[in-house]
Amino acid sequence: MKLCCHDLTRKFGDTVALNRVNLCLEEPKICGLLGRNGAGKTTLLRLMTNYIQPNEGSITMDERNLWENEKALQQIFFVTENSYFGEMTAQKLIDFMAGAYPNFDKEQCLAYAKRFELSLNKKYPTLSTGYKSVLRAILALSAHTPFLFLDEPTLGMDAFHRELFYKLLIESYSEAPSCILLSTHLIGEVEGLLENVIILDHGKVLIDESAEKLLSQGYCVSGRISEVDDYCSGKKVIGSNSVGGLKTAAILGEHTAVPDTLDVTGLSLQQLFVQLVGSENPS
Repeated sequence: MKLCCHDLTRKFGDTVALNRVNLCLEEPKICGLLGRNGAGKTTLLRLMTNYIQPNEGSITMDERNLWENEKALQQIFFVTENSYFGEMTAQKLIDFMAGAYPNFDKEQCLAYAKRFELSLNKKYPTLSTGYKSVLRAILALSAHTPFLFLDEPTLGMDAFHRELFYKLLIESYSEAPSCILLSTHLIGEVEGLLENVIILDHGKVLIDESAEKLLSQGYCVSGRISEVDDYCSGKKVIGSNSVGGLKTAAILGEHTAVPDTLDVTGLSLQQLFVQLVGSENPS
């Protein structure tokens, strides 16, 4: 199953949120959707789920237009912090989703709720920000649709709940693989989960490739400050930090011979992301 955007453009007044975006999603894969605030991430997700319509371009699932295609839309699960659930309790919301999505696993969802210690009798508006995210997350993990879109899924969660969410995400994906598109600003927390990375910048697709290939574009060296500085001379250093007499530098470019006195590690996705979108103006 393939979900594709073709020359997708969306404007809000004079602001161009997305500018001729082309990309395709196929299951199963965990993809990261990254970008600075205002890059167009949420707009893209809302377009791909028919919350809003594009000004230009189209979206297809297996070459059929997604617009007013109820059968196709049942293959996608997406809830956001702005989703309207009225005064429904967590239990009523779980019951509703079980009736709306054929593969929704109600018993699994209730088991997730117990692990997060979510009160099923509380109405959605009365939940804290963190527990609203917990409820949306367990609904998403229980939907078992071919495409699962997660927009800042851990918003407001504490560290314990975030770790539990990532654990359950991997468990769910392992048991029933699907195409998961995860939009988040917490890049350091999720980079180990991602198989593919899509980076939006100023409404355009800047990067769409495997995480492995993307991270092979650079590396880090660590050691004594003077030795690291000597090695980095003439190279493109995209970030560094020093503690005491030791220094770590992130380098963009092809790996060259490193002295035995220095340690070499991989480049982090966050370091590379900051470098790629660091310009204040669109490229």
